[in-house]
Amino acid sequence: MERKLRIALIILVMVLVIVIGFGGIYVKKLASYNNILPEYELGSKLKGSRLTILKVGDHIHEVIRDSEGNIVESIPEGADENSYTKEQVPENSEESKTKENYKKAEKIIKGRLKTANISNYEVRLNEENGNIYVELPDTDNTDTTLSHLLASGKFEIVDTNDKTVLMTNDDIESASVLYNSDTSGVVVYLDVKFNKEGKKKIRQISKDYMEINDTENEEGTDETTTKKTVTININGEEFLSTDFHEEINELTITIGSASTDSNSISEYVEQAQYYATLLSNGEMPLEYEVETSDYIQSIYANSLYQYILLGIIALIILISIVYIIIRYKKLGLLSSIVYIATIALVLILIRYTSTDIDLNTIIPSVILVLINTYINCNVLNNINKDDSKEDRKEKIYNIYLKIVDLLIIILIPSVIFTYNSSSLISSIGTLLFWGIIGIALMNVLFTRTLLIEEARK
Repeated sequence: MERKLRIALIILVMVLVIVIGFGGIYVKKLASYNNILPEYELGSKLKGSRLTILKVGDHIHEVIRDSEGNIVESIPEGADENSYTKEQVPENSEESKTKENYKKAEKIIKGRLKTANISNYEVRLNEENGNIYVELPDTDNTDTTLSHLLASGKFEIVDTNDKTVLMTNDDIESASVLYNSDTSGVVVYLDVKFNKEGKKKIRQISKDYMEINDTENEEGTDETTTKKTVTININGEEFLSTDFHEEINELTITIGSASTDSNSISEYVEQAQYYATLLSNGEMPLEYEVETSDYIQSIYANSLYQYILLGIIALIILISIVYIIIRYKKLGLLSSIVYIATIALVLILIRYTSTDIDLNTIIPSVILVLINTYINCNVLNNINKDDSKEDRKEKIYNIYLKIVDLLIIILIPSVIFTYNSSSLISSIGTLLFWGIIGIALMNVLFTRTLLIEEARK
């Protein structure tokens, strides 16, 4: 009875994994039910891509200075124009066009794509002229993504009155999006964390610019006065002006207002994510502009081809399952349940690791399926009816130990691939790595246990 209960529990766990892997988990979030599992990432070979060339900007700007040399936006109406000077200034000086700045710009662009959870991309740099080639999946958001890449990302906290710069990008460690729910709805925040030096600065600033109560009106009640305020600038534009109510170590800025409308909340989240992406990766050392942006068509972007590819993989899985069940009957059926659950687990891991599903990653997917088939067949082939219960148990145990050794050997190149700078090779390595981990865990913890329990009969 205890043995049957153990087998039933294992099968129940497997069914649960299968339901989650192929179906998902739906929960009520904000105003609707959503699958909390991340969406699959289709690669450029299956979806088509956009190849964009970003070139170092060569525009000339007119700069106006007053008699004291300060830069002003325009000459005030009625002012003496002779007291102002105008000069033509290139947006990128010749001194700034260096390989060091080109590489820094490339690194920032890669960082922004990664922070924005865009994994399926290729970024290449021409170190001679600074051109950066960006290949992205062509989606409804591609133009928005490209505009985000071009933003300067410059961050400053300045004194509102005298414009003294108090903090810059160099003081930021990271930025992220936070949420909070209250009676008014969902509130979205941009949370900016500072490095060690930045924390010292923001603590001192919050002291110096703290709101204070220091006057009393005729009724004898306090009137609130503020010493002075700071202005936060992002991308060279004023983001907000504020004072402080207490000493702080990080900035938590409300984006929009509390809302129960899912569209408004999504808009606020998108805005907060945009600023978090910029602030987490530093200021661009040069100004770039789009030179060309061309769509690269893929024949596999057609849904028919995608279904054919999925059908081929499904056929391989089906044939291997039918073979195992026909040949090994009940043992094969139990093994196949874990086999399907292993595939479901790998699908879950693919979602959470943002692994690209592409022609190049379909091949290792098929390899993983065949490895799993080999494992099950190898185990079942070595179980003889004439063996004693203990002999069967020992054989199964020893075979799985050998298989684990094999999987560990395969893990080594997969780890190397995972940390490759190429997103394509990295995706292949990530798929192999987590696929092998999933296969090892499922087979060692569940398939082996099921077969041993069944072999004891």
